[in-house]
Amino acid sequence: MNDQGRAFYDQLRALEKRAEASCRRAGQPYSRRETEQALRAAPYRVELSGQRISDWLSDDPEAAKIPSPASSEKVWALVRLWSRWAGEEPRERHWRTLMDRAQSVRTHRTVSTSPGRPVALFTDPFALEVHKAIEAEPTQAETLPLLPAYIPRAHDARLRAIVTEAVGGASRAVVLVGGSATGKTRACWETLGLLPDNWRLWHPIDPSRPEAALAEMQEIGPRTVVWLNEAQHYLLTPASDVGERVAAGLREVLRDPDGEPVLVLGTIWPEYLATLTAQPDPKDKKKEDPHAQARALLADRVLPVPAAFTDPSDVDALHAAAAADPRLASAAERAAEGHITQYLAGGPALLEHYDTAPAAARALIDVAIDARRLGLGPALPPALLEAAAGGYLTDTQWSLLSDDWFEEALAFAARPVRGARGALTRVRSRHGEASPAHPRYRLADYLEEHGRRARAGLCPPIALWTASADHTPSSEHTELAEMAQRHGLRRISFGLYRDLAADGDTRALDTLVEFLSVMGRTDEALAWYHYAAEAGHTVDVRAIARTLGIVLDGGDEALLWHQLLVSEGDTSVLPDLVRLLARLSRTDEALTWSRRAAEAEALVDPGELAEQATIEGRTEDALVWYRCKAESGDSTALRGVAVMLVRLGRSEEALDVLLQHAQAGDVFAMGEAGWLLAELGRPGDALTWYRRAAEEGDGFAYRCVARMLTRLGRAEEARSWYRRAANEAGDPYALQEVRQLQGLVPHEWKAVWKEQLRVPYGLEGDEAVPWLLATERGTHASPQKPAFPPFPVGYDDLLRVMTGLVREGRNGGTFSVLNWPPDDPNWPDQILRLLREHGLIDRAVAWCQAKAAADPPYGDWYRAAHLLLKVVGRTDEAQHLRRYGWEPDGNVSHPWEALPPETPIRSETLRRHHRASKATRKKPASDEAGEPAWWRP
Repeated sequence: MNDQGRAFYDQLRALEKRAEASCRRAGQPYSRRETEQALRAAPYRVELSGQRISDWLSDDPEAAKIPSPASSEKVWALVRLWSRWAGEEPRERHWRTLMDRAQSVRTHRTVSTSPGRPVALFTDPFALEVHKAIEAEPTQAETLPLLPAYIPRAHDARLRAIVTEAVGGASRAVVLVGGSATGKTRACWETLGLLPDNWRLWHPIDPSRPEAALAEMQEIGPRTVVWLNEAQHYLLTPASDVGERVAAGLREVLRDPDGEPVLVLGTIWPEYLATLTAQPDPKDKKKEDPHAQARALLADRVLPVPAAFTDPSDVDALHAAAAADPRLASAAERAAEGHITQYLAGGPALLEHYDTAPAAARALIDVAIDARRLGLGPALPPALLEAAAGGYLTDTQWSLLSDDWFEEALAFAARPVRGARGALTRVRSRHGEASPAHPRYRLADYLEEHGRRARAGLCPPIALWTASADHTPSSEHTELAEMAQRHGLRRISFGLYRDLAADGDTRALDTLVEFLSVMGRTDEALAWYHYAAEAGHTVDVRAIARTLGIVLDGGDEALLWHQLLVSEGDTSVLPDLVRLLARLSRTDEALTWSRRAAEAEALVDPGELAEQATIEGRTEDALVWYRCKAESGDSTALRGVAVMLVRLGRSEEALDVLLQHAQAGDVFAMGEAGWLLAELGRPGDALTWYRRAAEEGDGFAYRCVARMLTRLGRAEEARSWYRRAANEAGDPYALQEVRQLQGLVPHEWKAVWKEQLRVPYGLEGDEAVPWLLATERGTHASPQKPAFPPFPVGYDDLLRVMTGLVREGRNGGTFSVLNWPPDDPNWPDQILRLLREHGLIDRAVAWCQAKAAADPPYGDWYRAAHLLLKVVGRTDEAQHLRRYGWEPDGNVSHPWEALPPETPIRSETLRRHHRASKATRKKPASDEAGEPAWWRP
């Protein structure tokens, strides 16, 4: 580093020290992680990782990197932030001059020091994890090439175009998405021939994929291919933020002009892509966005790879190439449904090997499948396989095992199939790579994908949970605990979090306490905080306040902790404070504090509070919050206002509210006025307002007009409005609904319905209901048709058919239909309501448990089961389930204790560990200044 670079380094490092010292004096935390988070917020709004700051300000000045010109605005944002924390006025001209001088002599990376090797040296496709193909005898004397001839398809043309753009000088990234053995990695391999000899390829894998990527990310030079096969291993790291740091680093590399051109080639399975690109729930204000960087990296950079050869030209090319390669000939003849690449990778043979395996070998493979479902691996220790296998064998099978059963079973599972790797293959290190201390085995991708589907909805047995805790590193236990929690296995999840917390993992402690609180075990949760404080760990006061606020019986104590935080200037807890007061029905105080929260830009959605009050049966409170939301300009809350007023027996007042807004031109209120008038038995008046709403552009109102006309016996006019709903408003359900009117345009709805189904699904519309009945009986034979009819045309019919099945007592088949997940967030509510109405409470609870065991278990089904038992009056069972959770076998756990070792329950002791004064914690009895009585010291 020369003098100009050293001057920039010294002054930026000195500024950081002043900012840190100022924060410490004020009792505020400081870290580069805190810096990273602050820079994301207003007024800076920049993405700058703590790792990048560490690169610029390395402890060794000679190892420090000078920011590139593309990073100048980020450096300036960093200077402004640290200057504010240090209480200084940033001098823009001074800092920009420092940056310009340092960057003008910036030492550029050279190819020789960049990670990776020249692309011409990569001659072994298997070194880059291309699947081996099945074996076959050559038709002539010459030997077959390593890989069958490649048949380019539509996605290959797009992939080649992207690679060509990179060769032309533009940094590019593309991630191929598809199921196992669909040809993703092979497609990437084929593009390497387009690269000139001066390109390099970097495949980071050691010591682990994400760690290897992070270690040399900043050293990537120009003309480098970053090879991210199975990109989930780099980007999806639930136990840490390493994956997000990798994603952020790649984004920076791709837009760094000093590193151009760089080409990122990746592959991923659809389920992992869905996890990485899922948007966080906007209603959950507390939950972090765990994959923001990965989602941004993948945006517009995903290229789907079809699972089958379906295009006639592709099939013709396959048959032409098959004449010279018996492997392709075998695939063309035997592959089911055009799954050529899967057949070549040994998929069918693997499934046959799995299905016909001896009991012990089958058990080992099932252990591996479930371990992958739980997020373990992909390299699995044999001790885990052996310890868990007993849970997959019957008593008779277990008693008949030989002394060397494990070795025999493992040998069978590892046996190659048609030249491709077996179900379980030992992971071997290549030359120059560090060998693991103990052997590891990897499940074949094709079997993993098949097993995820076949075993979805099955909760892994207790043997696997126990073996996983005993034979995996603690770094994997956080994800394991999260998975147990999502399955409703509270006892198992607690045990894992307990061990992590006892080892000093404060994040595990916070999570443990929060879920104990959700279970209504607040005293035990507070005991864990006391345990941590006595052990010298930093106690998170926000978490304590949140813990106490989760349950109503912790109200006063929770308010005291929120008081402590707000008095110290922490406005971030104001939304939680408002929620707590709202739950305690202290609505006036909640309104006061919601206004103060708004002033501090710590907003809380009144609609959220209204929905919670509605769920808990606090109708008066819900009315207040719906009014509050409506007054803020959100007319969609008017329906909530009206519904609450109707529940309170104030129907006319509800109608007045809606009509007042409707007469003022609110289109939403017009439709809602029509709804309420119809509910009040005034279809003629309802028709008037529905017509006005339709004329003002409310598409749904067209169908409502038709319904009212039908109710008034005006069928001809109703038919006209149903047509208008379909043609003018684009309502896909209008012509379906008309079926319910006997003799009303049957030819029209039938034709439209058939056409909608025929093209994408090959299912005739008038087959749907009898087909569902056939599915219920298990007699539907066609494997080419979808597992269930598509939602856009089958939803109402499906509910109607299921209702009939339930009423007839034919519940077994009905619940195979229940597993169909239509694209509708209200679907679970519909199902649970249906089962509850017909008294099938135990079946509904069992359905919740099956959904919790699904792969992956989206949704809080454990809570749904608890609420279901609660609302039907089975409060003791509900409370027991809430406090103790399920066991893997489906039973509710026996009572278990969650106290830390030898710790008394004294929440006041926790406050002794906080620096707040005694006066601040004092709760006054009067409210002379108009503030909530508990607030003032």
